[in-house]
Amino acid sequence: MSSNFRFDAVQEYRHKEINGVCIDLVPFEMKYAEEFVSMRNSERNKYFFNQQVNLTVESQKVWYEKYLSRPDDIFWAILNKRGKFIGTTRLYDIAPDGSILEQGSFMIDERVAKEAPYAIEANIMCLDFAFDVLKVKEIINRDRNDNKVMNNLSRKFGFRFIRDTEVNGVPYRYCLCNHEDYMSVRDDIYSLIKYWSER
Repeated sequence: MSSNFRFDAVQEYRHKEINGVCIDLVPFEMKYAEEFVSMRNSERNKYFFNQQVNLTVESQKVWYEKYLSRPDDIFWAILNKRGKFIGTTRLYDIAPDGSILEQGSFMIDERVAKEAPYAIEANIMCLDFAFDVLKVKEIINRDRNDNKVMNNLSRKFGFRFIRDTEVNGVPYRYCLCNHEDYMSVRDDIYSLIKYWSER
């Protein structure tokens, strides 16, 4: 295992908020399940998550109980500064040697997405945590080929297209980002958050 990698931080931050300018990343709990299920079951999210069936609070409870037993997975609710649930993000399948993990389960409520740079800050906070706290080497990102919004966001954050892949028969883009690539663009991206906060 990498001498710098911190599996202990996964458990620590399952009980600890990460506070930002526009949003807070809050450890996911079942109290958010009803809103999460409603958001995931929208036609748009079902399509882009390649979700074949509607989720339920009961199915989410089963998933959540399994999630709590896994040491390689951290799932956040995204709350705005009024404490309203507006989405989720997640780091999972963390390699035992800390070399790589996957980012996913990322969604922002489209009804509020244009209020503030929520998606940009959530991504910054998630990647900062992966690289600066967990000390991971690389991050995997997989988005549907036709999800132009997420494809563009991934490119903006330094993710490099590696290959085409499939998830349940649907074409996806397999992309990777390392710390150097991310840091080469981070400050420019963060300036958008700073500009918004100073308006």
